[in-house]
Amino acid sequence: MKSFSLFLACATCLVGFAAESPSAATFSDLAIAEKRLAAQQAIFDHSRSFVMASPEAKTWFERVRAAAKSSESPEVQAALSQVLLLDPNHKPVLPINPKPANEVEAPAGTTPETKLAELERALDLRRSPKDYPLTVDELVALTKNEDFAIAQRANRLLRRITPSVAAPILWERLAKLTQRSQVQEVEDEILRLPIPLAAQTAPLAPEGTSLASKAAWVRIVSVRAVDGRRILRPSVKAAVLPLLKGPANELTEAAWDAVPRLCSEEDRAALTEASQGLSERLAPRVKAALEALPAK
Repeated sequence: MKSFSLFLACATCLVGFAAESPSAATFSDLAIAEKRLAAQQAIFDHSRSFVMASPEAKTWFERVRAAAKSSESPEVQAALSQVLLLDPNHKPVLPINPKPANEVEAPAGTTPETKLAELERALDLRRSPKDYPLTVDELVALTKNEDFAIAQRANRLLRRITPSVAAPILWERLAKLTQRSQVQEVEDEILRLPIPLAAQTAPLAPEGTSLASKAAWVRIVSVRAVDGRRILRPSVKAAVLPLLKGPANELTEAAWDAVPRLCSEEDRAALTEASQGLSERLAPRVKAALEALPAK
């Protein structure tokens, strides 16, 4: 009996709480920036108490709808529009047309740029190779295009499709470039190759004529060829040691930065001799390289 009395008391409290709707002053507070959040929360909390459609719910939400229409403030209208979504009589409307969208086939590309764009999209969407607009042979031909942007995009897509075919092409292209910006792009693509593949196809000495391409070769082999195939380390080290001497430039800086990865403590004497007479600009790199020499 006591439990039933307690239940009735709680029910009475809940009914009384639900009946206490926000006053007109609460709606007026929506127009005041400092009080808007508290007023919106009070109106929102009261609206949540109407779970089922009822005359009381209809009366309340008509009041909210009238307040939204009478207000000229966009903030008040936005706040009350969110409250109206809690109306039990509200019928949700699909935000999009229920009819399926019409799929239109994209026109086939006729230029190298459009074909490469289609191929890149097909790769991004992970489509079947049979849907690729270019074959591997056609892609290899585009890597020799006179336009660097077209050739570089072809190289990048070729690396994604078949890295083993792209690797020697990228190394060959690196040796022929002279502009530092173009060398940097090809260097990035070589660094994205699988490490064993980059090591197997790496030349044992810089084949380019420009400082930028030679420096790129040093940077790549110091972190790829050595890790990929330890057998390359003596050959690569023999090719890098002569590059340590000379004026301070991108090549000598890259060579000294590669010393800790290619040389060891047993090479300290040769490295010390190579450091004699160098520019003061190289002094910090020389010191850091000698201090970082591994024991073996």
